[in-house]
Amino acid sequence: MSHAVMDQQDRSTTTYTITSPAVGTIEVSGDAVMHFTEALWGFPERTAYALLPAARQGLWWLLSVDEPQTTFVLADPFVGHAGYGIDLGESEREALQIVVPTDALALVMVALPMTSSEPVTGNFRAPIVFNISKGLAQQVVNRDEQYSLREPMDLAAYPVQDDGVRLV
Repeated sequence: MSHAVMDQQDRSTTTYTITSPAVGTIEVSGDAVMHFTEALWGFPERTAYALLPAARQGLWWLLSVDEPQTTFVLADPFVGHAGYGIDLGESEREALQIVVPTDALALVMVALPMTSSEPVTGNFRAPIVFNISKGLAQQVVNRDEQYSLREPMDLAAYPVQDDGVRLV
């Protein structure tokens, strides 16, 4: 099946089997698959990703449907950064088909450190914005220059949840 954007009925009836080194083999509803309007920087061949809640509330897995070794951890930027904001331009709102602000979900990519002496950081400068109901996503450069590509984060601020996808 082509990974072009599907209509809502096709999305809800389609399932994908994804085998990822991070989470094992899982069945994913088409509703969880997001199609990037522009490929993520550095991953030009991959535009379809499953967005799945992780074992901590506010953390998410983003797994490439076509290349499951390409897996990212995403985080709700408003946890621990209550004043965070994103100013989407007209072209971004149009590409994501965002009509009202509640159509959008913004998440930041998390960089996990190589050693315990380094901090966990998030890319608050270029969040990924999703329109969950339309299955669309785009990484955008935040126009607010106060945020960095490597903003320190505290993952302990994200409470454990029972129904999230866990590492294998």
